[in-house]
Amino acid sequence: MKIAVLGGGRVGSALPDRWREAGHDLAVSSRETVADIAAGAHVVLLAVPATAAADVLAQAGPLDATVLVDATNSLSSGSDAAEIAHLAGTMPAVKAFNTVFAQLFAEPPASPARLVLAGEDTGAKTVVAALARDAGFEPIDAGGTDSVPLLEAFARLVIGIAYRQGRSPFVYRFEAS
Repeated sequence: MKIAVLGGGRVGSALPDRWREAGHDLAVSSRETVADIAAGAHVVLLAVPATAAADVLAQAGPLDATVLVDATNSLSSGSDAAEIAHLAGTMPAVKAFNTVFAQLFAEPPASPARLVLAGEDTGAKTVVAALARDAGFEPIDAGGTDSVPLLEAFARLVIGIAYRQGRSPFVYRFEAS
């Protein structure tokens, strides 16, 4: 599968290695190559600061035939998932990879941690769930777009626990008792 990664920061630089190992064709954009990298991709991972999301999607141009994976976190300002989905137009958007710390993409835990995702398009969520597994995580479908704000809140919670409380990045698991 051809995957375009828009953003070469912590998330955008860690996930491609996992996906290449799984046999995917990856390209990571710079600020100057967004449109070229996004063109013809089956999946576009948006891994930029939320404040840059609208501009990056505008640079990417029309991407109607792709799946947009929104890995952004709007912690204080910038586009939230609803605005990003609106900017994506008819392209199916799935919120994912925003509740796991980037360090864990570079070195996944030995026992797969969970990764929650949400979106309306079942086919797009199936693709993103497979990419989560390829990255070493067990996907959990949290539901449709009505669940996306909950994923954003969950991301703020885990980030707050890790950094504002002086803890380091951690994994989370949902297990039946």
